[in-house]
Amino acid sequence: MVIEIRPCQTPEEVKQYDAMGAYVFASPEVGNPDVPTDADWTLCAFDDGKVVSQVGAFPFTVRLNGAPVSMAGVTMVGTLPAYRRQGLLRKLMTRSFEQMRERNQPLAILWASMGAIYQRFGYGIASDSVRYAFDPRVAGLQEPFEASGQVSLETPEEAYAVIKQLYVEWASPRNLAIHRGRALWQASTLHADEKDRPVYVGVYRDAEGTPRGHVVYQFKEEARLGHPGPNQLLKVKDFIALDLDAYKALWQYLLAHDLVGEVQMEGCVGPDDPAPDLLLEPRMLRKGVHDAIWMRVVDVEGAMVARPYGERGELTFSLSDPMCPWNDGTWLLETDGRTSAARKVERAAELCVTPNSLATLLAGCRTATHLARVGRLSGEAEVLSRADRLFRTEYAPHCPNGF
Repeated sequence: MVIEIRPCQTPEEVKQYDAMGAYVFASPEVGNPDVPTDADWTLCAFDDGKVVSQVGAFPFTVRLNGAPVSMAGVTMVGTLPAYRRQGLLRKLMTRSFEQMRERNQPLAILWASMGAIYQRFGYGIASDSVRYAFDPRVAGLQEPFEASGQVSLETPEEAYAVIKQLYVEWASPRNLAIHRGRALWQASTLHADEKDRPVYVGVYRDAEGTPRGHVVYQFKEEARLGHPGPNQLLKVKDFIALDLDAYKALWQYLLAHDLVGEVQMEGCVGPDDPAPDLLLEPRMLRKGVHDAIWMRVVDVEGAMVARPYGERGELTFSLSDPMCPWNDGTWLLETDGRTSAARKVERAAELCVTPNSLATLLAGCRTATHLARVGRLSGEAEVLSRADRLFRTEYAPHCPNGF
């Protein structure tokens, strides 16, 4: 068996790549008509012209603690069952990291089907996803609230220009929000998860008529055995608010759907979402938390200088990275908070990190102190405290888009 590793080169090979993704993830869809696959985004293992293992990567720009950073959005990873446990995926991952470095993408992100697969390739947890599933009749706010403006019901086509700008303003200072081009809006945020059911947009405008937030959602009738109703299920796909009044107004807009028995919000709210602090009975949210984005440091120098830090300071850390050997060594980070420099040095390291823990630190998902407590890095207490302050982010990491 001779395996050839390369990108797809023909439309027929791209169709194989899409079909592989549909098979691996048990999806009825082959590819996404809203975002046709670019052959340059693919890297595959071919056996006699047949795709048997693959990795895809979208060219994203992602906010990292408020700064725009070029990242690879890894997707469509899979191997046919007969070709598993043969090291093909490791070869593809190693080559993909080389390509990302060549393309000046110092970081890679993905949604993991299984975290165990990607941790062995150096990915670290970068964000948590929050899920709410609540009866709108018992999810009222603590305090009476009367919005100064109002929410208008619009189609995606009518609302697109407005909600696109709202998202840009919301995302700019945040952490792990992807820059949304039209293709990402169509393939993710405005994509109809429930086939043949419309996507709705509620846009909140304040008393002056200025848009300040929006909610994107779908809903349907879903009778449940032994449940007296109401029986509608409303799924929120996007919830963007530029201020607290907009948040409360949009929340009350959802609660005003009297025939809805359950509202589900998954992926559209982050760990620092204010709902638990605003509701009279926050338990009714039935809040759940699980892993979301995983991140990989592809190029240490490029990654370390890409984001702002919590304060002025410096830090030395050692790293061993067999899959990206250019990252091996002891590094010095120097920053004034806004701008930074990173270089290899010949000195004792204050922290000892892995590729996984370095990614988690850069994303601001866990503190150095926490990672030390669970054995994911090592360093003295003063160094850990300094690292906590340096890697602090303005907002908790949160990516409201699947890919």
